[in-house]
Amino acid sequence: MAFTINRRQFLQGLTLAGAAGVLAACGQPAQSRVPGLPHRMVWTTYPVGTGTYNDVAALASTITTRSGAQVRLMTGDTGIGRMAPLVSGIANYARVGDESYYSFEGDYEFTSEAWGPQPVRQLWTPPGSYGMAVLKDSGINTVKDLRGKRLPYLLGMEPTNRKIDAIVQMGDLTLDDVTLVPIAYSEQTEALKTGHLDGIYSNTVGASIEELQTRDPIRWLELSIDTPEQQRTWDELVPLARVGSTTGAVGLEPGESVDVMELSLAMLTRSDVPPEEVYAITSLMHKHFDDYKDATPDAQYFAMDKIILEPLMVPFHPGVVRLLEENNLWTPALDRRQNALIERESRMQNEWPNFWAQNKKSEDPSTAWRNWKQENLPQLPAMSTTG
Repeated sequence: MAFTINRRQFLQGLTLAGAAGVLAACGQPAQSRVPGLPHRMVWTTYPVGTGTYNDVAALASTITTRSGAQVRLMTGDTGIGRMAPLVSGIANYARVGDESYYSFEGDYEFTSEAWGPQPVRQLWTPPGSYGMAVLKDSGINTVKDLRGKRLPYLLGMEPTNRKIDAIVQMGDLTLDDVTLVPIAYSEQTEALKTGHLDGIYSNTVGASIEELQTRDPIRWLELSIDTPEQQRTWDELVPLARVGSTTGAVGLEPGESVDVMELSLAMLTRSDVPPEEVYAITSLMHKHFDDYKDATPDAQYFAMDKIILEPLMVPFHPGVVRLLEENNLWTPALDRRQNALIERESRMQNEWPNFWAQNKKSEDPSTAWRNWKQENLPQLPAMSTTG
């Protein structure tokens, strides 16, 4: 039986489902369970109202419909809040940002006694577009115009704060040239409407940004890397992102485009999750893509031929590698990089207890850890589009 969800139907169903409940099959009878797939799963994701939440909810609804497995969504307003249930085993999967990379590496907020390098694996890597939005009547037309303005310092989201830093530096500014306002990610749009912020970092699509646009029209600031210094800063602050053009951002007129930040908010899991489970869930995502591709503006980017494979900075789960191999998307270059990352993980985790014992009381253990890795771990093999 064909089963598809258009955007209007999905959003109506999402309102009824509620934020924390189990997403059922939108009135369709659940089919028999898929071998290898748990009967119940917990996925963590971004707060209700974000485009990211809607993407995951549409996907979860399809999984339930096609397999009978129940999926409960657990939202978190911080990267740590989305990662902790996954690492502790409470959640099976997580939709996260750069926390995928920083938790794998044990960097920044993950350089702590409670964390350190984590054995995480990528499940799916759909691309997305993010940028700096301002009110259209604010007089802010370029990144340079952010001087002296109020921007968010997102609580518990250090990787995202580094993205804001990278955007600011595109205007030849530093964070000292703006006023940072501590705030939760989900509170940004309201703060922009009420005048407590002058710019916000946001997905270029989603319910909250659409609602803002209907009442207070917005503008996306054009991003560009114009100098080698800006490129070095960008690579240091946002290694998983690139600048790219989008025509689908909320607030754009037909035919308009804007250069924003492109990156994947990856679906993540743990290395100990059985390969047959991961293969089963990703096979469902691929096989029944047509069921959910029109449910949200970004759902189209969950297509297998659109997911981001490079730069590979966190290993894919073996269950995903199997599926990519079957569809001729896994190359020798990816395999070399994958094996090197798994070896890197082993060396980091072997060193971590000794490193932390020696450095936990130091002034800056995060920098010390990154220095240790630079001095002791081999450089990862370069990616190659030719394989």
